[in-house]
Formats: sequence, C-alpha cells, structure tokens
Amino acid sequence: MKSSLTFFLLATLTLGCGKKATETKSAADARQRRETKIKLEACADSGSSSDGIDANGDGKPEIVRALKGTAELCRTVDLNFDGRVDRTVFYDAQGKERRVESDFDRDGLVDEIATYEAGVIRLKSRMTTMDGKLDTWEFFENGVLARTERDENGDGIIDQWWEYPTRGCPLIHVDENGDGRPDPGASIDYCKETGYTPPPVPGEAEAAPSPADFGKEGERVEELSNVKDAAEAPKSAGPASEGSAP
Repeated sequence: MKSSLTFFLLATLTLGCGKKATETKSAADARQRRETKIKLEACADSGSSSDGIDANGDGKPEIVRALKGTAELCRTVDLNFDGRVDRTVFYDAQGKERRVESDFDRDGLVDEIATYEAGVIRLKSRMTTMDGKLDTWEFFENGVLARTERDENGDGIIDQWWEYPTRGCPLIHVDENGDGRPDPGASIDYCKETGYTPPPVPGEAEAAPSPADFGKEGERVEELSNVKDAAEAPKSAGPASEGSAP
C-alpha cells in the first residue's frame, strides 16, 4: 500500500515559536529566487607571489600557490594533467578553507562552488544541467547535509525542496504547478520508495540534522501530504553531490 506523509514546512524570514508567517498576496510573492550566475574569485592579487609544484615531471606546475608573505591565499590544481585548472582552493586568515571552486567533469568550466566557515562546509552551489547556470544549492549544518533547494527548469525560481530527516534519505517536495510552493501529493520519500539504504560513514555521528529551514530567502507555509511513487521522481543529480552523503 502506498505510504502517506503529512507534515508542515514552516519557512519564514523570521522564525520563532508562536510567530505567524507573513501572508503572501499572490503566488508570485511566494516564489523563491536564487542567483544562478556562476561568479568566480581571482586567486592571486597584485601583492602576492606564487610558487608551483610539478607533480608529474612534465616541466609544468600542476599545483600553483598564491602567497602573501608566508601565508597561502589560495591554490589552483590541475588534477588530470591536461593543463587546465580543475580546482581552486581559497584560505582564510587562519589558513582554513573558506571556498573551493571545482570542475568535476573536466570541461574547463566550474560546476560547483563550496563555501566554508572556519574550515567547515556550509553551502555548495552547483551546476548539474551543464547549461552554465547554478541550479542546486545544498546547505549544511555542522558539516552535515541538512537541506537542498533546486531550480530544475532553469527559470531562477526554486521548484524542489529536499530535506534529510535521516542521513542520505531525502524527502523531496516539488512545485509542479508553478505557484512557488510545494504541491500536495507531489512529495517523494526517496529511500522508502526505492528501497535504498545509505552506507554507513565511518566515524560519523548518527545524529540527524535539525529540521530544515527553507525560509531564509522567502516566505512560505504549506502542508504536504501523499508521498508519490519514486518512478515519478523529478529529474535531479541524485540524492547527494560528489563528496557528500550518501
């Protein structure tokens, strides 16, 4: 028998016990937009020096570090020795990662930007459709994937909301009618419907992230019910990105 799921996504710019979400006057008010342009940072500046490491002995550096004094500002890495940068890593004043720009498919274009706080991952902004625009935003709490937002149709408006009450097992909520809200009956319990069980992660605590907060940019209150078949699942990059659970 098809399972059912009834719960509320309470998402407002100001959240709190007993507070009522601001009412939206139209469907357009509820639509949540994200910046889809891929904006890159320059690694070196006019006051920096650089050094390089030739990892394969071909006379060309595959790892280049930008330095200011003895502090490393950033480094570029050519992972597959094709002469193009595949990853750029930026460091904060304490020497911890603050940003990583990655080209996973080795086509010369950055398709993921990860941002960190004190060396801990906070956000991954991803391009999964190869159209040159960001379409997926993964939010982390204490280094654990907590929620995901997707713009599947490329119009700059969020139309999928993923949450992870259990690590690696997303609940996917979909806006199919274009009103900017998850639609009743258009939610998918990925692991329950597919039978997928995420592999254990050695050393990772089994504590689940706190309930997803989808209201940091926009206002929305919506009741969701009736989990639909996984066969009708929206097209996506999969339960998680490269380097994140599952």
